[in-house]
Amino acid sequence: MRQPRVVIVGAGVVGLSTAYSLLTQGAEHVTILEQEAVDHPRGTSHGISRLLRFEYGPDIFYSSMVRMSLSRWKRLEQVSQRTLYTRTGLLVLGNEGDNFTQPSYQAMREMDLPTERLSRQHCKQRFPQFSASDSDIITYNAEAGILHASTCLRTLKEMVISQGGTIHESCRVTHLSHDSHLRPMCIYTSTGDELSAERVVLATGPWVHRLLADLQLPVRLTRQYLLYFAGLSPSSFGIHAFPSFLTSDLYGFPFHPTNNNDYGPHWLKAASHTFGMPIDPDDILPRDDQVIAHIAKKLRSLLPALHNANLVHVDSCMYDVSPDEGFILDRVAHDPRIVFATGLTGHGFKFGPLLGELLSSMVCETPPPVDLENFQLARFSHRQQTTSVA
Repeated sequence: MRQPRVVIVGAGVVGLSTAYSLLTQGAEHVTILEQEAVDHPRGTSHGISRLLRFEYGPDIFYSSMVRMSLSRWKRLEQVSQRTLYTRTGLLVLGNEGDNFTQPSYQAMREMDLPTERLSRQHCKQRFPQFSASDSDIITYNAEAGILHASTCLRTLKEMVISQGGTIHESCRVTHLSHDSHLRPMCIYTSTGDELSAERVVLATGPWVHRLLADLQLPVRLTRQYLLYFAGLSPSSFGIHAFPSFLTSDLYGFPFHPTNNNDYGPHWLKAASHTFGMPIDPDDILPRDDQVIAHIAKKLRSLLPALHNANLVHVDSCMYDVSPDEGFILDRVAHDPRIVFATGLTGHGFKFGPLLGELLSSMVCETPPPVDLENFQLARFSHRQQTTSVA
């Protein structure tokens, strides 16, 4: 039986992972269309690193998915002979009643992860870089760490090509034509090319509304900033001395190696997860120095050594945020041949290989490794109906 032609729009971690999953299952006609290039600076998957954490408050569903995805990253490391993940541990500085720190700790214990509760004094002795005076619940999970994002993307690209997949870069999809279920869909691109496919996967990140405007998806786009500080001691802020951390809206990483010359090897990366201002993904805006200064002030309060460090670089990125901050993986109702992923809300990268398997299972109509009901778009209409009845 002839295999369907699959076109994936978007070569971020989700698009690449979906292609890789399809190809490892024996698919033969898999093409990725990327409007810029793999690991381009405006993409949500771009960057030197992403945090892999298991802590999701009382929601063990996503925590379990992190464990599943980490096993897939490690398998990809073995196959590719690349270092994709580095354990750093995660220090969480929280408070009673924040509905995150204590529930996360309990969930980690249930999952038999190497997590421990630290007193303020113990934290000060073990991690003196932090000012923990405002925290009354402190935990440390040794299994968390860093995914080397750019290396992950480039590795997935190589694996896709080596298994017979095709990637067209600088090829923006302008629209889809799918008037009849009896005929293949037609994909029109900015290069003037037309491709046909029996299945389409939209993994477009913040550009999701461009091709799915008629669905009026409940996804907002926000601009976020990543701050890099130089002038800190490697002996105090290197991987073996300083953990990745999470406290309130702030998170950050120890120094870690990078193969990108735009970033120094001894830069501390940190950011705020607080959702920023709405943005159009094609807008090129001046950076908001007031927001950046506010984030830097909070970071310096948390890490006093930053008072003597230099803010040497700022990156911006975009989040595609769903109302409940959960993922949306679904089919287009009027044409289930089109599968889409959105609402990754800044925490989707770590799930890349698992999301790829989930989307490929939707394409191939095979059993998924995780129940897909949790990701369906319909959950938001149900919520709205419940609210209106109340």
